[in-house]
Amino acid sequence: MKSSPIGPNSVFTFVLVLTFLVPINVFAEPPFYITLKPGIYSPQSSDLDGADTGFNGEIAFGYRFNPNIAAEFGTGYFNTGNFDINVFPLTLTLKAILPYKRWEFFGLAGGGVYIVSAYDYGESDTDAVLGGYLGGGLHYNITPRVFVGWEGKYLWTDKAKLRSEAYGVPLEGKFRMDGIITTAVIGFRF
Repeated sequence: MKSSPIGPNSVFTFVLVLTFLVPINVFAEPPFYITLKPGIYSPQSSDLDGADTGFNGEIAFGYRFNPNIAAEFGTGYFNTGNFDINVFPLTLTLKAILPYKRWEFFGLAGGGVYIVSAYDYGESDTDAVLGGYLGGGLHYNITPRVFVGWEGKYLWTDKAKLRSEAYGVPLEGKFRMDGIITTAVIGFRF
């Protein structure tokens, strides 16, 4: 007797591929969206002891594969409050979403390249480091096309290496940009 080529493993694989790769729009909102995220960056790395909380601003373009999964490509800017360290991230985020009526609760994970620059004693230097983050948040859908919310994440990075010169003496600093990033979220679907 021949066995059927379609078994439980084949069905599971088919459903898994369908869930993650095929953009199924089974919800009322359009799948593409853009978010603006003003907030703060709070350095947590011991390498930046004494650094104050600084500004964080992001813009992200997202695509919702289905009601529970989304991906975002983002960029932005954050800095330390009292050191002249500026960071320009380029990130990719995956979100696992739990919708409930007009609310959406989500966990997120992502990573990217962080372009770090510093300006000291009339000199500036730049380095690019890799980083990753985990976090979560919530959205409230005002209309099917407009939402607001809150997002928080913890960032880990490789050490940035910056060089400068003070009074003819070469200086080198190595530090991680690990920290907490908290933002408000304003989003528009299209």
